[in-house]
Parts: sequence; structure tokens; C-alpha cells
Amino acid sequence: MSLRFVGFLLVALICVSSGPLRAQESESAVEINRIQTLLTVLNAELKSDLDQVLLLQEAIKANARAPLEAQGRSPDAVSYEDVAAAQRRAVQREAAINARLDAILSRSASLDATKQLLVERIRELSHMPQQAPSNLEIRPAR
Repeated sequence: MSLRFVGFLLVALICVSSGPLRAQESESAVEINRIQTLLTVLNAELKSDLDQVLLLQEAIKANARAPLEAQGRSPDAVSYEDVAAAQRRAVQREAAINARLDAILSRSASLDATKQLLVERIRELSHMPQQAPSNLEIRPAR
């Protein structure tokens, strides 16, 4: 056997065996693209949640400000019952805002946990060792 024939045979074997590797690489690339799309959606949802949290925090601050009547600085005559009723409504609003805030924070924690799993999967796929098929043996020429 000539050295040129052995070289050609070796190149042919490498080409034949690289097909499954390319298929595995393309499957990984497709899965990485799919996961990246999911991450984009999750990031958008997390951004939306953050915006809602910021708005709710502003609503809590605004609700905590005592109206002029409660401060005793109203130009109109105000009854104690009206002030007490306004304070009760403020407490109810704050409780509703806090409940909504807790729900959003819980949802965000769930989304973040999902995001971490997807990021880990991308890391696994991008660091997969490229293995030669186990049924292929390359022997040195004699």
C-alpha cells in the first residue's frame, strides 16, 4: 500500500465520520437558538415585572402621603369621620398594592429560576466536548 493511498483513506474516514459531528453541532446550535429565543421572552417579561414593581412602589409612596384634610391644612371644614374613612381607604389601597407587589415578585422569582436553568443548558451545549464516533478506529499505517 502506498503512503498516498493511506493518506487518502484517512481523509475519507475523517470526512465520513465528521457527518455525525456536524449533525450533532447543528442540533446543538438549533437548541441554543431556541433557548436564546426563550431567554429573550423571559427577559422581556422580567423587564415588564420590574416596570410594574417600580410603578407600584411609586403608588405606595403616593398613597402614604397624607391628604391636606388629614394634616389639618384643608381650607374646607372636614369631619373626623371623613378623615378616618379616607385613612381606611388608604390602608386598603396599600394592602391591595402590596398584594399585587408580592404576586409580581413571586412571578419574577419563578421566571428568574427558569432563566437560570436555560442559561445553564446553553452553557452545557456550548461546552459539549466534540467526540469522535466510537465505532471508528484510526490505525497507523504499517
